[in-house]
Amino acid sequence: MNILTGKVSFAGGIAAVVMAVLSGCAKEVSVDTSGKEKEYMEAWMKLNHPGVSPTGRGVYIIEDQPGTGSVISNDDFYVFLDYTETDLDGNVTSTSSKKMSQQIGTYSPANYYGDNILILDEAYTQLGVLDLLEGMRVGGKRTGVVPGWLNVGLADYNNNKSGSNSIFTISLKDKTPDITAWEIDTLSRYVAIHMPGIDSTKFGYYSKTLKQPTSSETFTPDTTFYINYTGRLLNGQVFDTTIGDTAKVYGIYSSSKKYSPMVVRPNVDDYTKITISTDENSEGSTVVDGFAYCLSKLRPFEKVVCAFYSRLGYSYSGSGSRIPKFAPIVFEIEVVKNPSGDD
Repeated sequence: MNILTGKVSFAGGIAAVVMAVLSGCAKEVSVDTSGKEKEYMEAWMKLNHPGVSPTGRGVYIIEDQPGTGSVISNDDFYVFLDYTETDLDGNVTSTSSKKMSQQIGTYSPANYYGDNILILDEAYTQLGVLDLLEGMRVGGKRTGVVPGWLNVGLADYNNNKSGSNSIFTISLKDKTPDITAWEIDTLSRYVAIHMPGIDSTKFGYYSKTLKQPTSSETFTPDTTFYINYTGRLLNGQVFDTTIGDTAKVYGIYSSSKKYSPMVVRPNVDDYTKITISTDENSEGSTVVDGFAYCLSKLRPFEKVVCAFYSRLGYSYSGSGSRIPKFAPIVFEIEVVKNPSGDD
């Protein structure tokens, strides 16, 4: 994972998103949902959970601990949850739980563990998961068997495509009708604690100087300069850095990665076209908009911290296993000397 990957655009709006919300979505295969698959599921339920009847389109709720918070309503479009998915034999196939990952031997300190955000819409979330969430209250926990033909979105369901039969255990943590408002509120509370006295200079963006520059002038387009950076989630977890020792401390070190200052090529006409690369001979790549905006304001040997919401970062998709969906992120960036010693 690095800041050169995962850049996305909201140009088409949220309706243009095509996503699998729970990472445990199984490989799809064609299936006759009216035949043998349903017969198998009915037989399995009769053997393992006799007396449990299907709800909704055909999900079986086998455990339900009601929450004390508000119930999911038609006004809510996003929910925050922890989950674990297993196959019918009880083997964990996907989880957001750090504890569960440690128990099954898949834990990595580089990965994000915590709340997952689901979109409550048939185009984006498995139909069976939506049925499982129906009527849940915040604070509740529910376990349900989701047949393979419901472990897909609406388009695949209509085309008789299927995922695998799964058992989901879901804990509903929170919900919101407006993810942007939630992000901005979360980010402003973070800034009040970690960057006190700083106001937003661009919607969803904050920046604070940590070390004063040696000049008040920003860089011109015909120059290049070098930076070190460290990227974090708001919980402090580091997901990327140019500094080898920092990578080792936070468990994200990779022997295949070069840890050294990056070359920045400014663009005064359009900051989103600023590029960075590992050396001056490389063409370079653009970066996420919030990072690029921060670079556009840098002055010689300045060190800053910038924090921004996900529309300036990795948006609705997140990035790999380290940056979750709709995650505000923070970067510390410092302008440094040319590591080669050349001026």
